[in-house]
Amino acid sequence: MNEREISRGCKQGNAIAQRALFDKYSPELMAVIFRYVGDDDDAQDVLQDTFISAYSNIERFKWEGEGSLRAWLNRIAVNKSLNFLRMAKRLSASQMPVEAIGDPPDDNDEDTTTAVNGLDAATILEMVSQLPDGYRTVFNLYCLDGYSHQQIAKQLGISEKTSSSQLARAKALLARKIKTFINEHNIE
Repeated sequence: MNEREISRGCKQGNAIAQRALFDKYSPELMAVIFRYVGDDDDAQDVLQDTFISAYSNIERFKWEGEGSLRAWLNRIAVNKSLNFLRMAKRLSASQMPVEAIGDPPDDNDEDTTTAVNGLDAATILEMVSQLPDGYRTVFNLYCLDGYSHQQIAKQLGISEKTSSSQLARAKALLARKIKTFINEHNIE
């Protein structure tokens, strides 16, 4: 079934379409959710909440072409992930880490850039998952999900400046993690 058929079927309460929706999108949504919550069990719970919300609100979904269902589900998954972090008190403006982490590495370090290009996505995503909750959340929203600092600020109840600062700190910490990994594994 394609996206349009799945969305139509789900709107009609068709169990086959609902199963197709889950089968087609759950692996991708699980990856998105895990990037935010950083724990398999918690991610499973958030995934379940995501699909419950999707099935309950499918009437609100408006078909806008191929990819629109995926985007709609992705937004639900991100919102459910953020809600989970808030409820778990792992994400609030007062808990955003502000410790000094040093200066970002030199962007012109060609050796590091070449080595990073040799790392697989799973390794880099593992490093992202190790970032503190606030850093990881802003990094995911901005770098991976395409939200602006204004949108992030509104979503998280922080200022745009705080969002920008958290992103800079996340990038610097991630760069340090990558550099350490490269050095420890003698990657050139």
